[in-house]
Amino acid sequence: MGLKAKIIKMLTGLLRPGRLAGSVSFFLRALLKLASPRKSVAARNLEIALPDRTPRERRSVLMRTYDHLVWVGIEFIALQHDPRQVLEWVEAENASLLDVEGGAIIVACHVGNWELLAAWLAQSGHRITAIVREPDDAAERDAIGEMRRRAGVSCLSKHAPMTRAAAVLRRGELLGIMPDQHGGSDGIKAPLFGLETSTPRGPALFAYLTGKPLIPVSSYRVSPFKHKLRVWPPIEWRKSGSRDETIYGITLRINKAVEDIIREAPDQWLAQHKRFKEHY
Repeated sequence: MGLKAKIIKMLTGLLRPGRLAGSVSFFLRALLKLASPRKSVAARNLEIALPDRTPRERRSVLMRTYDHLVWVGIEFIALQHDPRQVLEWVEAENASLLDVEGGAIIVACHVGNWELLAAWLAQSGHRITAIVREPDDAAERDAIGEMRRRAGVSCLSKHAPMTRAAAVLRRGELLGIMPDQHGGSDGIKAPLFGLETSTPRGPALFAYLTGKPLIPVSSYRVSPFKHKLRVWPPIEWRKSGSRDETIYGITLRINKAVEDIIREAPDQWLAQHKRFKEHY
């Protein structure tokens, strides 16, 4: 069993909002900052995303991302005691935009607590399936998968057949995709923060094939266990030229939404991911 799986198992059932969560957070944040994993990657990502900030300001943002990552885990573990708590922890803006018939594609990012965002959707009565990259460690994969199921969130591996994701939309449900990470060799080269980089094609492709609305949803932490969630207006697009040209055009609009979400709370962005692999 990996270290993450052991920590999850140890803390599940113990953590609640309050003094213990704060103490555990203090200890883990100190350790994470000491290790500073992928610090150079995060620094480069923030330089790209926040060119108008001074180096000192970006360093401050970078260190706060480590604080944030610890709280993501603590809040999600604490939620297991009673998943309905997420409705108290999260205050939503424009939630009525989610009341669409026939399903929708949720465009979210690794900003704020993305696990609580998905849990809020599920606990608010929406049937949500998230496309995820599963951990390599089997024990960690099982532990996190069970936590998501307990919160009411169904998951599909990013390697699952496309037909399974399309079936979610055909059932009139929500399909959650997080296109803020690198798209790999199968992605679409499109500008993000002014740099051409591989972008996941899934959201644009599903929108093109199904005609379902693309709805950005973001969240950020106001304080531990207190979050603001925002539902953005659907991304507008129309068919123009060939299929590939239209999908590229949709991808440009998705990347613009991703930029807006990241700028909203850059210190709560998973900046440690190698988002701009072509430029390191």
